[in-house]
Amino acid sequence: MATQISTQELLERLALNSTQQPQPRTFSHRTDLPSDLQLPPLDKVRDDAGKVAELTQNRDARDVDVRRALECNTLLPNLFEWSFHAQPNDTPEDLREGCIFALEMFIRILHERDEDVLRRVVHTPPEQDFVLAAAWLYSIGKASHRLVYYLTLPEVDRPAEALPHLKLLAKIDIRMSAQTGPLPWIRNPSFYTGYANALALSGSTDTTTKFMLECAIEGAKRSDSDASLSIEIVFLKLHLAHVHRCQNIQTEEARENERYVIRFLRKNPELFEYARLKQALIRPGQPERHVLTALGGPAWLNGAGKQTFKIQLRPGVERRCFTCGACEPQKKLFRCSGCQQIWYCSKRCQAAEWKTHKISCREIRREREALDALQYSGFGNIQRSADWMKCRIGSFGSNNSVPMHALGMQRDPSRGRTHIIFYNVEYTPRASRDTKNKLRVNSVGVYRTSDVIPEIEASLLMKPGEGKTHIDAMLASVDLNSAQCGTEVRFPGVYILTGKELVPTLGSFCVCEKTLLNTPYDPNWRLSMNEGAPPTVMCLTRRGVTVQNAEHIFE
Repeated sequence: MATQISTQELLERLALNSTQQPQPRTFSHRTDLPSDLQLPPLDKVRDDAGKVAELTQNRDARDVDVRRALECNTLLPNLFEWSFHAQPNDTPEDLREGCIFALEMFIRILHERDEDVLRRVVHTPPEQDFVLAAAWLYSIGKASHRLVYYLTLPEVDRPAEALPHLKLLAKIDIRMSAQTGPLPWIRNPSFYTGYANALALSGSTDTTTKFMLECAIEGAKRSDSDASLSIEIVFLKLHLAHVHRCQNIQTEEARENERYVIRFLRKNPELFEYARLKQALIRPGQPERHVLTALGGPAWLNGAGKQTFKIQLRPGVERRCFTCGACEPQKKLFRCSGCQQIWYCSKRCQAAEWKTHKISCREIRREREALDALQYSGFGNIQRSADWMKCRIGSFGSNNSVPMHALGMQRDPSRGRTHIIFYNVEYTPRASRDTKNKLRVNSVGVYRTSDVIPEIEASLLMKPGEGKTHIDAMLASVDLNSAQCGTEVRFPGVYILTGKELVPTLGSFCVCEKTLLNTPYDPNWRLSMNEGAPPTVMCLTRRGVTVQNAEHIFE
């Protein structure tokens, strides 16, 4: 891949040199939205969405002229406001098509570039001077990004309709950054990953698509700040393998790329969302991907989403550097030789984390040795100890979704530092053959850490003062690791597991800023914890006095 390329050549290689879309003017500042902006109520948004078919008279949105688009903007203010300002992943499924229509109409209006019209519809703070180029660029960029999100969802699956908007965004990005910084896909790998995926999903297999896939793979591999791109690399390589087949490219590099994708999917199907995997492997009106054929055809795909605890614990699955969060195939990982449970991408990351990890490493090692001793003695609680160890490492150790919702970190990310989650767990060996279902969570409570230090120290047989010291060290290690490894902002949290005849455990988790931004709060998070009835709200008492549960108390 070339490291130097001119703006003009780049536009030509990406087939962006057409004049079908208006060119943005240069601008001197970025506009921002008012901080007191309130989204319209959902019932009013639904009322507006219900009027879409009537207003368009069942015509394709692309056939609606600008005058009609302006009329829709006026008559459906709540739908337009929601579609532009709401986080797309917060939009209910029944409103997606309405939002797609509203965004298409809004973009149609913006393409007219009429200053009087733009003054009426674009979003810029009233206290700032109106700058046409800046307002247009901000509005078209935000609307296009949201429209692309909806159109490329597996449930919507209309990537071809997203391409014109992606091309415009890429053209703007390339022209704006022509004189600064690295190549666009190195600077902004997430966008060009999405662009390359949309090209491939739409059925394009030409040289432009091949070039864009190669660029996106390079950008994703070189990104250290977004661990989610590790999965995107596999999708990109999958699409590239199909393009190689269509272009009859039979180099060793092409064959190794295809073999890599087949091996990775066969070994780790549960790492992928089933809907996205199906979207990538089975395309309407397109030939079956050779990768899917090699895996066993649609029959393999039907079983790809079935995840078991055994798969969760298998080496190579859910592997992530404990320090910086890097995943394969971005970086090659290795396990801690002591506990055999924690993964690192480099000796540097291992050394940075050792001060905190050495305590849990020794605990896990001692527990494994004790378990081995029990096996030779024939003692009856061998299975319980083994299942407890597996569940702590698997169900609790690798899952940050439940604690994120329990603490309400989407609303206040800092609660992981000031609050702790208590889990009361019961061992039920006859409930299931699946290890993770042998341990049932009876109750869960969220407490301010300072209110329950005595309970933490009593559960873990610690001396007074040791509980707070240990928790502070666990939280501080995340800050230290983020600073040393230059990763994106990460928010830590702490939990404690207790149960009858089970070894109490103090554990930690970590949530990336991107995850918090892209994951709406789920008030029914307890429903995902057990098979059957969910855990109850814990009632923790001390000397007959109930300790205040802080799950819904925000300061």
